[in-house]
Amino acid sequence: MSFQSLWVDTGSSLEKVIWAIYIGIVIAAFMLWYSKGYIGQVARILAKKNAHSPEDSHTLRELGLDNLFIRNALKNKYSALRKVVYCTLDKDKLKREDFYEAKFYIPEEYKNRAYFKYRGNNNTLPMVIIVAVVMFIVANLCIRYIPELLNLLKDI
Repeated sequence: MSFQSLWVDTGSSLEKVIWAIYIGIVIAAFMLWYSKGYIGQVARILAKKNAHSPEDSHTLRELGLDNLFIRNALKNKYSALRKVVYCTLDKDKLKREDFYEAKFYIPEEYKNRAYFKYRGNNNTLPMVIIVAVVMFIVANLCIRYIPELLNLLKDI
């Protein structure tokens, strides 16, 4: 088995590496959308309502965001979202029943951090799908043409 055959044979290492990179990019795009676009709604809505103190805080129901995914993101005091979105209840871990009375706000000193971390301008689900389709095309082009380029280099 030659080194060259690792890269140009069907089902080769090159093909596996390209598909692994493709899958990684699609997962990263989805996670970015989930973190900034979906979970980040809490920070964006709180900032829009100027909830920068416990007196101005809101429950998830008042924000229209009372669902399992957002509750899970806000459950743990040390989660990424809770580093900028604070809770009026002084607990390390919120339970399901705590969310009925828990109110959330963004402290004034974290308002800029929340804006830059969760602004989510272009993070929409259609963008994730577009990234997946475009990267699928790029992966197929790479699998098709890189072996031919390697064969050309071999002849030089």
